[in-house]
Formats: sequence, structure tokens, C-alpha cells
Amino acid sequence: METARPHAPTIRDIIRRYYTVWGLYSFAGGFLFGVYPIFLRSRGLDQFQINSVLATYFVVLFLTDVPTGAFADLLGRRRSYVLGASLRVCAFLLYFLAHHYYVFLIAESIDGVGTTFGNGAIDAWGVDALDDAGYDGLKDRLFSRISQLTTLGFMGSAMIGAYVADIDIAWPWLLGAAGYLVSGAVGAFLMHDERPRATTVRIAAIPRQVAANVGDGIRAGLGAHTVLMLSVAGAITFAAWAPYWIEWPIMFNESLKVGVWIVGWIYCGLSAARLVGAEVSARIQGDESKRAARVSVLVIGASAMLFLAGLFGARPLVSLAMLFVMNLFTGAMMPLVQSWFNEQIEAGNRATLLSFNSTFQTMGGAMGLLFAGRIADTAGIPFEWQIAGLISVCAAPVYWATRRRASEQAALAIPAK
Repeated sequence: METARPHAPTIRDIIRRYYTVWGLYSFAGGFLFGVYPIFLRSRGLDQFQINSVLATYFVVLFLTDVPTGAFADLLGRRRSYVLGASLRVCAFLLYFLAHHYYVFLIAESIDGVGTTFGNGAIDAWGVDALDDAGYDGLKDRLFSRISQLTTLGFMGSAMIGAYVADIDIAWPWLLGAAGYLVSGAVGAFLMHDERPRATTVRIAAIPRQVAANVGDGIRAGLGAHTVLMLSVAGAITFAAWAPYWIEWPIMFNESLKVGVWIVGWIYCGLSAARLVGAEVSARIQGDESKRAARVSVLVIGASAMLFLAGLFGARPLVSLAMLFVMNLFTGAMMPLVQSWFNEQIEAGNRATLLSFNSTFQTMGGAMGLLFAGRIADTAGIPFEWQIAGLISVCAAPVYWATRRRASEQAALAIPAK
């Protein structure tokens, strides 16, 4: 009697491991949320310098995101993820020791490279494994749950990091380094359902194969209308919203003047708003044709709230209420966009096209940070938020144009009777 072969992983098992990896990875990164810009300010950097440090991170993402995405496609998502987590451990330790602007730039560059090696690797592994296991249908609800899970991870570690920062502003970097060390080890153990590869990649052949894969990914991204339009829209929103992410902790820490711990509570409040938004997005049933309209409305709402938060900047509690509503909109929007993009790409070059999309966003974020940092130093953070709100609303017509083009293509695909 022939021995039964081991059962293939079930969808539930893959989802459980998918959630675990994302949860630990997000928990490791959350210790610095809110504390990061206050730490840099405590080391003597002005707003432009603080923004330029984060802009360096985005520039590094731009330069390395597609090549490392190709690395993930060629050599495996798990290896890419583990290497990325290891580099982030090194970057966080260097940050802990740094006291000079240029050392911060070096540490941020290392962290950027580490991020790109892990960027898209978890989703690429998870989506491929689920497809192979027979997962059917749109993944909007799945990505909504992941968004909620990662937000909860960020909230938990952000609270810990904020209270620890009240003791020593540099200690959260040590907590983050330990977190990435653990998440890298767990990811190496759990991410084992990769598709078998037809050829073994030799080390000497990596540069040539990566270059070929990068070229194919860029051509595929530029040639796919929906992928390109979603990437352009992402660049616009990142350019507008990236400065806000790094400016609100400084603004509320200086205006409320009750200690760094308050930043942790504010972050949890804003994160809770994103959780609620993601939950609403998961519960609202809608087919693919309605995505563009829903995302456009959400972008307009978030942009209006950011503009009002800046307009009421002299009244911190009113401004904070506007940001809470803004995060409701963004929490509902992000899973829709993430699922929308993932449905457009094939498994064979999924990581490369995810990196293609991320490249647009990170370059938009880098340019937005430098522009906003100069405005914030000369005219103040509230005024910069008003400008950001006007910029981000420009993404709405891009999403809407994507819907129109998709409808036209669907109409052309219907055969004549």
C-alpha cells in the first residue's frame, strides 16, 4: 500500500502564516513611529534636514526598489525578506549611535536598501501561495485584514516606543533592532511555500539576469495602463502625505508640551481611525468596476481633511480631529488600492511590478519631503498641510481616468453579435 503524500498547505494555514509574518514585521517597525522626527529634532536637525533624511530613504528606494524586486523574483521571496530584515537591524543600531546629520543619512540609506529587499516580498509570497492553494475571488477583504493587523502591530509598539522615549529618546532604536531580528528569523521559518523554479540561479549570473528582469519589469509597467495610472496616482498622494507623516509628531509634541508619551497616544488614535476605515472597506461589498469611484471619493475626502487640519493649525485639538477623519478615509482607501493593483499583475513578475509601483511612490515622496521641508521652515507646518491637501486631491482624476480606460477596454473586448 502506497504511503500517502503530505497534504499541501491549506488556505487557512497560509493565511495564518501570512498574517504572522506581517504582524511581527510591522510590530518591529512601530517603535519609532512618532518618536523618529522628535529624535532627529533632539539631535539638532531643522525641519528641512529632518525631511531630507527621510527623502534620502525614498531616493534609495527609488534607486534600488526595482533591482531588489527582481532579486526577489529570481532568488526567492524568503531570502529577500531575511536579507532586508538583517539590513534594517544594522541601520537601527547605527541610528542609535549617530549624532551627526551625515551619519543619519548613511543609516537611512542602509535602512532604505533593507526595506527594498523586503518590499513586496511578503505580499508576493503570500499571494502566490494562496493562488497555488486555490484561493478564489478578489482579495480586498484579505488586504483589509492585513492592513488592520499591521496597524495593530504599529499601535502596540508605538505606545511602547513613546513611553520608552520619555526615559531615553534613543532607546526605541534598540527595540526596533531587536524586533527586526526576531521577525527575520520567524519569516525564514514560515515563508516556505514558494513555487519551484525551473532553473537554479548561479551567483555569477545574477547581475545579468537581474538587469534583464528589471528591464522587463519597467517595460511591463509602462505598457500596462492600469498599473501605470495607479503608480502615478500613488506618487501624487505620497508627495502630499509623506511630509505630514513626519511633521505631526513634532507639531503636537511642541504645542501640547506634556511629554513624548502623548505622541504614542495620538498615533494610536489616528491608527484606530485607519482600522475603522479598513473595517468599513472590508464590509462594503462592491465589484471591480466600482473601485475607481470609491477610491476617488476617499482621496477627495482625505485631502479636504488635511487642508482643514492645516487651516486650524493654531487650535491643536480641532486640527487633531480633522486628522482623525482624514485617517478614516485613508484607512478605507489603502486596502482598495493595494488589492486593485495586485489584481492587475501576474505571479511571474509580481514582485518586480510591485516594486515598479513603489518606485513611483517613493520618488513622489522624496520630492514632496524636500519641497515641504522648506515650506515648513519658512511658513510653518500648518500652512504646508494646506498645500499638501491641494496637491493630493489631484490624484482623484487619475483614479477616475483609470476607470474610464478600463470601461472602454471592456467594451472593446465584447465580441459583436
